[in-house]
Amino acid sequence: MSRTVIVVGATGFIGRNLCRAAAERGLRVIGVSRSGDTAVEGCERVMALDGLDSLAPLPADTALFHVAAARYDATRFQDMQVETLNANAELATRIYAFCAAHGIREVRLASSSGVYPAGVAVMDDAVPLDLNAPPHKGEAFYAWSKRWSEIVATLYAERFGISTVAFRLSNPYGPFDSTDLKAAHVAPAFVMKALSDSPSFELLGNPDAERDFIYAGDVADVFLRSLDWQGRSDVFNLCTGETTSMRVLAETALKAAGADKPIVLAGTPGGIAVRRLTADRLRAAFGIERFTPLLDGLTKTAEWYRHALRS
Repeated sequence: MSRTVIVVGATGFIGRNLCRAAAERGLRVIGVSRSGDTAVEGCERVMALDGLDSLAPLPADTALFHVAAARYDATRFQDMQVETLNANAELATRIYAFCAAHGIREVRLASSSGVYPAGVAVMDDAVPLDLNAPPHKGEAFYAWSKRWSEIVATLYAERFGISTVAFRLSNPYGPFDSTDLKAAHVAPAFVMKALSDSPSFELLGNPDAERDFIYAGDVADVFLRSLDWQGRSDVFNLCTGETTSMRVLAETALKAAGADKPIVLAGTPGGIAVRRLTADRLRAAFGIERFTPLLDGLTKTAEWYRHALRS
């Protein structure tokens, strides 16, 4: 296992969970963020992205986690599409060029289930991705930026011998997500709604839509366990393989928050009804028998938000 890890995107949601978990396992963690001016629990230091090339020579077994990504602000969704595509594509290319120049041969990449073509009944990581089949229009710019990251990983494996294990995340949730309701992932946003002073829980969209939710602690665990592999390039769905409806998610978030208020349906149902992913290969590769149950994960998430929202 690599004893030194560089985490690009250390100040983000997945990055903070990953840095803390890596430090708890005794790893030396170097965090990287756009500015480099925010401390991150578990990091020996946090440096600016533009200062990466100034790093002193690194141990030969250094690994890099690329978990940074531009997502979107719900209030500026349409305006940010091109910005999101350009930022994520440029960052992936830049990170792999850095690895090639500095002799880093092991990369772990946070990809997305959004890379899959629109209309597939089950997103199966055992089936090669068809790049001629476009992803859903609503997330096309983000999805293509993640497709590009996976393509870059393949190119650098062939030319420079850099091995990448890419993880296509479903809907992660947990501590360290945004405290801005409009910027947070779905499940953390539900937790914030449950914790709010509002007398009711407003559930927008289709209450019967189903998604696969995975706890951030499980995500970090899989990333770190993959460091036992050397010289292996692969792609996995990082999900539970089970779906939960928005209605049940809301009910569970309220229970986790200890809140007793009615769920009020609002908005116009629409969008993708069900998004199913397979987790069979992930479970087999890592010997996973059980993921964190939704109620347990949301309870831990609520505990973190109670503190974060008071700060």
